Amino acid sequence: MPLCATCDGVDVRNLLRICLSQCRDKQEALSDGETYDNRLNYEGSEVKHHDDIFEIEKSSQDCGLCKVIFQAFKRTNVHDVEIARGLQIIFRASYNKIEIMEKDPASKRSIEIASRWLKNCVESHSSCRPPTELQKPPKRLIHVGNKTQNLFLVETFPDLQHVEWLSLSYRWREEPSKKLTGDTMNELKNGIPLTDFDDTIQDAVSVTRDLGISYIWIDALCIIQGSNDSTGEWNEEASKMNEIYGGSIVTLVIASSASVKNGFLTERDLNYIPVAYSTNLTEDRKAKLFLSPEWDDSEREYNGVWTSQIIWKCCEEQRFERGVTERVEDIISETLTYSDHDDISFGSGLFWQLPAFLKFKGFKKYLPISLDYPLMSHSDTFRLWYDLVEDYTQRRFENISDRLVAISGIARIYGDMIRNPTYVAGLWKEDLIRGLLWHVEGTMLIPKRPTDDIPTFHKAFPSWSWTSVGYEVVKNDLKTDNSIRALSEIENIQIDLVDQDPFGAIKRGSITITGPLRRLPRLYNKEWASAEASMSELERHISEIVEEESQGPVAHEYSSSPEGHFSVLLMLENMKSLHLLVLEATSKINVYRRGGILELCYVDPSGYTSPEVIATLTKMETSIPAQLGPHKKARTMRKTANAAFMEIKRENWVKETVMIV
Repeated sequence: MPLCATCDGVDVRNLLRICLSQCRDKQEALSDGETYDNRLNYEGSEVKHHDDIFEIEKSSQDCGLCKVIFQAFKRTNVHDVEIARGLQIIFRASYNKIEIMEKDPASKRSIEIASRWLKNCVESHSSCRPPTELQKPPKRLIHVGNKTQNLFLVETFPDLQHVEWLSLSYRWREEPSKKLTGDTMNELKNGIPLTDFDDTIQDAVSVTRDLGISYIWIDALCIIQGSNDSTGEWNEEASKMNEIYGGSIVTLVIASSASVKNGFLTERDLNYIPVAYSTNLTEDRKAKLFLSPEWDDSEREYNGVWTSQIIWKCCEEQRFERGVTERVEDIISETLTYSDHDDISFGSGLFWQLPAFLKFKGFKKYLPISLDYPLMSHSDTFRLWYDLVEDYTQRRFENISDRLVAISGIARIYGDMIRNPTYVAGLWKEDLIRGLLWHVEGTMLIPKRPTDDIPTFHKAFPSWSWTSVGYEVVKNDLKTDNSIRALSEIENIQIDLVDQDPFGAIKRGSITITGPLRRLPRLYNKEWASAEASMSELERHISEIVEEESQGPVAHEYSSSPEGHFSVLLMLENMKSLHLLVLEATSKINVYRRGGILELCYVDPSGYTSPEVIATLTKMETSIPAQLGPHKKARTMRKTANAAFMEIKRENWVKETVMIV
């Protein structure tokens, strides 16, 4: 596709010079231990382009470069395109290294890149080698053979050592065409042609062969399906997937395919636009330069279906097929450059500035070495777990019961890193008070959008576990707070799980806890806004929250509980805040289901922001740059909870023992 006249007039030679100069300056500054301002400040670093995005859209029909620019604009998810009218489009030189990739991800060049990354890790990264106890192969593996051989199942033995295998992580979505059952065991052992398998499996086997690996672990073909009722093998092996992944030489994550029926080695749409520029002004010699959209941070993570590039992640680095390499040591060194610390010590806060994968891979080194350190009392010990849960909870499963099993491998690894506390259905007993105070993003008491799945979740998991709510982001706002403390009155915490294996698919379990409790006849009184209405300040405040979070008519159950009452249990406190667990009564005496949480913060009236400052902030929030970002619904300002806070502080709540199921 040719370039339009405007694009063809861009001074690419000058942009390239600026880009190279900036790379050099940054490297020199960082090597000298100096800080570096990433903003482009070279003369001519911004090049005027079309007048606005509407001209870009029109030109994108015939101009390859305009097409790339408009696609990049659409990724910003602007809700009102008219906001962009009149804003100029400019080019900026970027110092990211970009390599030209093959359209075919299975090409010889692409496979050579992946193979080189693997070889470098195996030979050079001591921290990436699994512990000795994890190096023995799993019970079963699939031998991939070669292009003339069928695939066949191999049952390994404990004394079989030094076997290298690849683990496959992929989405079923639909039932695989071939699965390991008692009836298909002999068929798989005797061998089945590759073409009889689904496309995802076929592509994964091809990659395994090209990497020079003889065995692959695929759950559908290595774990007996449909036998968990009789042998329990599915739950037993599925809950130990971390050992399989941890011991394999590499894990192949299929992030670009939504179903086992789809292949992933498909041709990619690469937005590299070649432009010609003169290398010598005195001669008519032309060289090629490739322009592409600016680096998108979302491409660094597995946040959804993508087909853009191959990404390598290990304990020491992550590499992108586009040419960028991020090493743990380099990122840590750069982080320390902007601080007064010599290292990223436990509790310093610098650790949490690292990318997500580095935090998980480097977490064990971040923790204190001394066994005498009171690890369980520090918020940083469990902070990463709450981050993982926040990312995990929005992921959907075909079988709801797999929700706990699928994260059990991460839980086992995490527990080992923090010296083996007690794991209970997605929470940790040693941080249970904080752990119970989770909430769905955007709400504290009322589910954001109740769906038909909610009753199913309630039946599948205990209400006190975050697994009991729908596919919404679950957050814990206390994960970074080290100032809060559990009330001294909270005592006798007992956990009873029906399933003795906490890493399994727990359906029922209870927590018995003793603490300050107050019963409420309802959570919502429609007269709450009236000063003449007879109710406590706590009831008034809760009613306001319920009405705000309902975003419409308030459900009848909050005005009149089916079982007669609700209760609030006081859990955590500090000088300026109280944290309560809201409980819904069941038909059994002192047995409750978890409803939500309530945070009461005391605001010093002398510290209120002046009307002038509020007006200035409001104007800033509605500026054009803010409007170009994702649309956010304006939130009404709730009155302070001072009255309810002081009411609770004055009262002496009676301690009671309740069971939460």
